[in-house]
Amino acid sequence: MVTDNKKFDKMSNESENKTTGLYKIAAKIIKMVNTGKSYKTQLYQAQYPNKLILNAVLMNVFKWEPVLNVLVEKTNILERESNMDRELVYVLITELMWSKFGLKGKAKNVLAIKKYKDEFKKLMKENELDKLTSSIPIKVFKPRYFRVNTLMTTVEDILKKLYELKYQKLKTPNSYSKFLELIKSKQFKPNTFVQDIHIKELFVFHQKVKFYELEEYNNGSLIIQDKASCLAAYLLNPEPESTVLDMCAAPGMKTSHIASIMQNKGKLYAVDRCLDRFNILENMLQNYGVKNVETFNMDALSFPYVDDVKYILVDPSCSGSGIVNRVRNDSIGQNQNFQIRLKKLANVHAQLLNHALKNYPNLERLVYSTCSANPEENEAVVDEALSVNGKFKLLDCTKIIKGWKNKGSPGYDCSDMCLNAVPNVDYTNGFFIAVFVRRDFEEKVQLNVEINSVDGDVESNADDVESDSILGIKTNENPKINKPEVTKVKKSKNAKRKERRLKQSSGLEKSDLKQLSKKIKKFKKSKDLKQLDPKQLIEKVKKPKKLGPEQSHSKQIPEKIVKKSKKSEDLEQSDSKQLIEKVKKPKKIKSLEQSHEKIKKPKKIKKIE
Repeated sequence: MVTDNKKFDKMSNESENKTTGLYKIAAKIIKMVNTGKSYKTQLYQAQYPNKLILNAVLMNVFKWEPVLNVLVEKTNILERESNMDRELVYVLITELMWSKFGLKGKAKNVLAIKKYKDEFKKLMKENELDKLTSSIPIKVFKPRYFRVNTLMTTVEDILKKLYELKYQKLKTPNSYSKFLELIKSKQFKPNTFVQDIHIKELFVFHQKVKFYELEEYNNGSLIIQDKASCLAAYLLNPEPESTVLDMCAAPGMKTSHIASIMQNKGKLYAVDRCLDRFNILENMLQNYGVKNVETFNMDALSFPYVDDVKYILVDPSCSGSGIVNRVRNDSIGQNQNFQIRLKKLANVHAQLLNHALKNYPNLERLVYSTCSANPEENEAVVDEALSVNGKFKLLDCTKIIKGWKNKGSPGYDCSDMCLNAVPNVDYTNGFFIAVFVRRDFEEKVQLNVEINSVDGDVESNADDVESDSILGIKTNENPKINKPEVTKVKKSKNAKRKERRLKQSSGLEKSDLKQLSKKIKKFKKSKDLKQLDPKQLIEKVKKPKKLGPEQSHSKQIPEKIVKKSKKSEDLEQSDSKQLIEKVKKPKKIKSLEQSHEKIKKPKKIKKIE
């Protein structure tokens, strides 16, 4: 019995130390954020295992910040309890007055704050302080988004599992506006979910869903990721065998999404300079089954150039001002420091973006994204990048994501081409995205965008919605979208005359000439043949150089050209290079058919094996 009591006391002490440790860590994070540090970085670096609990404690502190200011001032508690700093007092009072679990522990600091509970209640009542909360919209409605990790499972398997757990799948509406109405309606309950209208592998659940009971969440098959965050990789849309660079990869959500789109093929470089966040990145990618990635703990500006990089994601650490239910960086008297930090962040963002656009010669598409609501980090950075990188332009994001209404902040050159996710409109975190494309590839990419996207709400079947896509993602075989008319380039008179002469002289249709041209271009080793079109090759060649056996081509000349030369069995079996080598110089050739009639029968033709 004595032994059991000792074990109980030991467990109680460990629990108390853990609780008081939580309060101290929360206070430390508040202090660091007040000096201009990134909230996200501080949260990830914190030596506390349960980040959700830590984040919840911090959220509560900042929600009640205006009330805390009054209570601390009225009670003069900082002078009466001089051994505690302001941030720790704020945390302890919040836990005492508004936490569901109350202020736990028997530490001196905890017991000291508990003595003020009655005084706090009296002040709250006298001054009606319970009505005074932070102006931050802490309780903005936002459902839970789960992305199916297609590297470990399939959408179909997850659906089957959800049905087994008695979840009900609601029909995806046929427009974005109706989709938003559905997830805010009474029909959308904790035991229901709906497949996202834009991203097939994204499921939307009620905000009160008990996701911890889902085995697929615990094993990495289902990933909690806000829809706005998913849009970055969705718009980048790299091809499976391509090379991709994620310049600010940690903690790894978007990186794993990119790998899923690439089907774990090709090459994915994930770079991050913060060691703590980098360790989280490596663990996350391993747990989520990412195999086509190489990780680098370094500054992206120092990352060695890789010529074959075609896609880049620039998603740098930012102020985080767009995140719903998260602390504002300008809280607790930190507004001046925040403005200084905001300027520094914008400079870093501009450096990263310009570096990517200038130093990767084969870059075709780049996505720049932030979880910030500040134009200084968003549109201002994009405008600057466009002004000094003339080889790139922007795609209109809101035309790619059908039905999306929110563009960039007004007053900037890029505003109409960018995408903003607005929490109280799109029911996501606040997010900003701009898609850069190299002008060389503009026509090809823009055509894909127009075919696979719709501007505004459209009528379609719910089944079509599930297969909807952008920029090359597989769509339905018969999409109900009219393809844009492609304007043909007008040919000059000289070009038309040249085409007529070529057709008359060769007797071949345009399609046959193209086929012949393709066959001839395969003779890559012969410099003499590279610059010749079909007419030049057969009519104007005089004394071709002898070709070695290793240079002979295996495919025969098209039947229309060879049929006039049936007299020679050897000639009939020769390929195009043999034909050129063995023919003698014709006297004068008016047409392609005449050229074959005037070719003298060669004395002897040796077969080239």
